Amino acid sequence: MTSRYAYESSRYFSYKSPDVVLVVGNGEEKTTFNVHEAMIGPPSAFFKAALNIGLKETHERKINLPEITWLGMLEVLNWLYRKEVWKPKLREAFSEQATEKFLAIFTAIDFLQIPQLTDNYKEVLEELLSGLNGSSLVTADKEEGGRVALLIHELYKIGGSIDEHVFLSVLKVLRINGSGLPASINGFLGFRNFVYEHKDPNPKFLHDLCKAYGFC
Repeated sequence: MTSRYAYESSRYFSYKSPDVVLVVGNGEEKTTFNVHEAMIGPPSAFFKAALNIGLKETHERKINLPEITWLGMLEVLNWLYRKEVWKPKLREAFSEQATEKFLAIFTAIDFLQIPQLTDNYKEVLEELLSGLNGSSLVTADKEEGGRVALLIHELYKIGGSIDEHVFLSVLKVLRINGSGLPASINGFLGFRNFVYEHKDPNPKFLHDLCKAYGFC
């Protein structure tokens, strides 16, 4: 195990000794978190079920989560304990590193079934998307344009969505500012290529995309 985290206090509370062990990830990335059922159970349908319906995890007080990375779990726990929601700076929001972190968080939220946190990240992503304009790097970066599409799509996959006005604004910015750029650095083409090449796109994502695209 590479790391061990124990949640014993926060800015506002001191807790009793942790009573649940979470083991996330695989191989060298496997990480242990010592946490409290009272904090992780109520907001998460997964934790609530695992710790109360008589499974092995209920008795051992240990839950293995190889599907979730330590990075995704860390941000979920920061919210469960402190109501902190991670948000990158706008200029870094659609970088490769930030996208990887968003995806790790989305995977954890979806697996652990925490709809309130999905709503929080919907707000975060809408705020970042609303900040895009003609001078944003993403409009002149094919890779970043593709990552914008990827993050919006993955938010839809975990039950979220994007406000129709924000969706329209993003497409307009990408399309207008990409119109004079070569394909190699065209953010709009990066967005479009993601959609065209995806083998199993989320139906609601496609519906909202087509609706927005029809107006831009």
